[in-house]
Amino acid sequence: MTARIKSWLPLVALLMVALLAGMGCNSSIDDPSKSDNLVTVAGASPTETCVDVDGELIDENNDGTLQDPEERFYTGFNQTISFESRPRGQATGPFNDVIFTNVDISFEMGNGGPPDRTEGLTVTVPAGGIASHAMTTVPASDAASGDFTIGDKGWMDMVFRGEDVAGNKVTATGRFQVRVVNSCGG
Repeated sequence: MTARIKSWLPLVALLMVALLAGMGCNSSIDDPSKSDNLVTVAGASPTETCVDVDGELIDENNDGTLQDPEERFYTGFNQTISFESRPRGQATGPFNDVIFTNVDISFEMGNGGPPDRTEGLTVTVPAGGIASHAMTTVPASDAASGDFTIGDKGWMDMVFRGEDVAGNKVTATGRFQVRVVNSCGG
């Protein structure tokens, strides 16, 4: 009986090793091309994007008179975008930090909107941490372009693209409400 058990031991050991290896390397949790750092866009401040389509008259020469209404001064709309990192498992440390290098911005408006654009940026989100990045989400040229209609509402979609330090691709998306008004105010 002892000889019979001993002859099965190497086979059982081999099967256990194969089983454990299969459990440790499956595509759903151990994809080498996917970052262990899951980054999300946690929010923005202000939370809503505003487009001032009328522009602001300014006194360029300090004589108390405003510019001709045909020559309006447009300002961009600035927001601070917040990111949050949630590592899978124990994936903390500098090799799981994410560096975003560009963002795709598009608008979904009832009456149109400006063309899609891609902007370069640099923001590092530490593994298991938070980060924020201040940016102009609606440049003055978009506000002045005539691509927005007063009173229109819609959405601005942002797709941030980058890599973790190990070279794995990472994206994070955000979607924010947009309102088009005469004046964004304070």
